[in-house]
Amino acid sequence: MSNSQTPVEFTGKAGEYFGIWIVNLLLSIVTLGIYSAWAKVRRKKYFYNNTLVDGVGFDYHANPVSILKGRIIAFVLFVLYQGLAAFSPVAAIVLLIAFFVALPWIVVRSMTFNARNSSHRGLRFDFDGKYGQAALVFVGYTLLSLVTLGLAIPFAAQRTHKFVVDNHKFGTSHFNLEALVKSFYKIYLVIFLIPLIGILAAVAIPAYQQYKIKATNLSEAQYVQPVSSSLTNSINAGGFIKVTAEDTTNNAPENLATEAENTVLEAQNIQDSISEEEMLKNLTPEERAEYDKLIKSAESQQAIEGGADIYSAETEVAPEKKDPLARVIEHLISTKGIAAAIIGGILALLVYLAIIFSFAAYFKSRIQNLVWNNTTLDQVRFFSDQRMRDLLLLYITNTLVLILTIGLATPWAQIRMARYRAEHLALSGETDWDKFVGDKKAATRATGEEIAEMFDVDISFG
Repeated sequence: MSNSQTPVEFTGKAGEYFGIWIVNLLLSIVTLGIYSAWAKVRRKKYFYNNTLVDGVGFDYHANPVSILKGRIIAFVLFVLYQGLAAFSPVAAIVLLIAFFVALPWIVVRSMTFNARNSSHRGLRFDFDGKYGQAALVFVGYTLLSLVTLGLAIPFAAQRTHKFVVDNHKFGTSHFNLEALVKSFYKIYLVIFLIPLIGILAAVAIPAYQQYKIKATNLSEAQYVQPVSSSLTNSINAGGFIKVTAEDTTNNAPENLATEAENTVLEAQNIQDSISEEEMLKNLTPEERAEYDKLIKSAESQQAIEGGADIYSAETEVAPEKKDPLARVIEHLISTKGIAAAIIGGILALLVYLAIIFSFAAYFKSRIQNLVWNNTTLDQVRFFSDQRMRDLLLLYITNTLVLILTIGLATPWAQIRMARYRAEHLALSGETDWDKFVGDKKAATRATGEEIAEMFDVDISFG
């Protein structure tokens, strides 16, 4: 008996598995999917056999025919639903409701099938979840999550994991999940808050920028107004413009900049008809300086606008009359624009994938650690130490390699993932497997023979 940690090992190799994977793929295509049931058994058997605890691998005993039966049933139901949806929406809805009613039975039968066809050291696993429990977990808690607008999702997740773990057995010993609901809420809280913060930031930052622009414009208008009023009154004192108190005191803030511009234009018109010396004799030195500054600014703006109009008129040349060099330059500019758009789209996609992968890596690692670290089997405890950054690196590199190899590196990616999971999982406690098997084996054999063959189906497509 050993109380030290017993690591889980994975000895599969990408080269070996590639041979299995490519044969499975080709035969499934040739047989229009019929061989996929045998492909599933071969794939699972390879991964089970190469996952070792104390140097002994697991085994998978499923009959491919049973898997094929389940898939035929699922396919027939899918075709029936599509046909009803096309001709009778009401009948399609009825069938969909029937599916949700049958969902607990489907889940329980699928888990039972996979558990009873898995073994370690010759001892079978089992699943004895009840349909009523499954209905509460997969239907009741789903509806509760919808009614509470997602607030009950962590609670539903905890109840789902507990239902799955607690109803699995090794021999006659049940697994037990001790994780509390609050532990799930801590993980889901991060998943909920980060997108919420991102959405708020996406709304708040542009709004703040607009506020700053409006505040700056208002500040500039308030600065121009006293100068414009003083300048106008000074000109009026010389008899050039008639300004009333109502004109200078009842202006709304949003019209201040417009009035200042109009004042400058009026001053320019006066300058055309009255001598500069006579107009400016009533201005103080400070007002004179401000006046000159505004006049120069207006003249500069007119020069720019006039030059732009002239340039626009001069450059609007028929394409056939353009210089060849000009046509080449325009083509390069348009090409660069397209290239920039493509590069921008690729960068946006990469950022999106990085965000998705980050969330997936965080969620997967935290949930796996939470479930395994709080699971027991008699005196055996489990220990998992997956890390977000490790999974994130795996997701990114696997995806890049899959893209570059057009999917041919799928076996390599699957082997890497299986090896990582095994390397970060261990058992501790009383792991005397010979004694454990000897105590439990006899009781297990009798129950397996009582399973009705007609219900021995697997609905899953994994």
